[in-house]
Amino acid sequence: MTPAPLRIVRDAVSALRLELGEMRLAAERGPGCTMTALAVTMAVMTTLLLRLDDGWWAAISAFVSTRATAPASVERGVLRILGTIAGAIVALLLSPWLAGDAVMLTLVLFAVSTIGVLGLLVSPHGYAWLLSAVTMDMVLLALLSDPLSAVSVAAYRTAEVIIGTGSAIVVVWLLAPTADAAPPAAAPGWSDLAGAQWPAVRHALRAGIGVMLVPLVWNWLELPSLSQTAVTVTAVMAVPALSGDSARDQQTVTERGLHRFLGCLLGGLAGLGCLALSVDSLMPWLLMLTAVVWIAAHVQGSVRGIGYIGTQGAVVFICTLVQGSGPPQSLTPGIERFAGITGGLLILLAVSALSAPSTRTLKRA
Repeated sequence: MTPAPLRIVRDAVSALRLELGEMRLAAERGPGCTMTALAVTMAVMTTLLLRLDDGWWAAISAFVSTRATAPASVERGVLRILGTIAGAIVALLLSPWLAGDAVMLTLVLFAVSTIGVLGLLVSPHGYAWLLSAVTMDMVLLALLSDPLSAVSVAAYRTAEVIIGTGSAIVVVWLLAPTADAAPPAAAPGWSDLAGAQWPAVRHALRAGIGVMLVPLVWNWLELPSLSQTAVTVTAVMAVPALSGDSARDQQTVTERGLHRFLGCLLGGLAGLGCLALSVDSLMPWLLMLTAVVWIAAHVQGSVRGIGYIGTQGAVVFICTLVQGSGPPQSLTPGIERFAGITGGLLILLAVSALSAPSTRTLKRA
């Protein structure tokens, strides 16, 4: 039986309090958190030197690409870069036919997101499938506001991923052990999608519907920060592996969705709190960024089942705090980004809840 949402939130808050109380620089997770924070800071500094406007995507790439060992970081980084390049190329090839055709664009978003999530769940190179779909969605979503922006968006997103991933690889290669951890469990593969892999197909279809609806609802309600749906796309695509048990999978999805929203809330509030300090000097701003990212990395490594709160909190915090070519000068962009991400998450959670199996179905499964 799926636990009540309030109980999930209560348990998560209790675990989060314990995690924050255990933070120590010299603790077991301390070096890993320090590497993650340094990688993010290095990525942001590089984008500032190159005068890139959206350094937040490079910073997020550094955060999610940093692993405990050098080989693990290299493997994840290579998959992220290759997936991003592939997605950018395909999106550029499709953009001339999709610009100005909102209906076809929406259908392509559905197809791309569904295939990306399915690849994540069943392919041995699932992370590359995920990033390919995310990049395609980012480029294609940009067509809604500027039909001529596909080339620039694809180029900048690819450059930012390379910068962020490269920063993670450099930091980990210098500071982390070279011995790799145990290899991950083998992916089931693409065979038998209508049989044993049907739960993965169903989950991917739900994710595709959620991504498809985000720009439609955004335009309908005339909400700000459509560009932040890219972060929401990333959040909804990063689904857990499925067990094939309907009740257990629905519980996992519900828990992860609430953890996602809680991380979004905490990361956004932390980002807006930092913005409210009106820091306009580079070093204090970088120190705030590094400190909060270190805390988020500590929570991400939790053994209490709340790691995704740290991941999502870092993503939203970075999006809120990192703006333009230096310390932010205004609260407004941060507020709009926070509102955009939160609104997108609410849409996706609603789609997940409406398309979830009923209680009776779960009991019969």
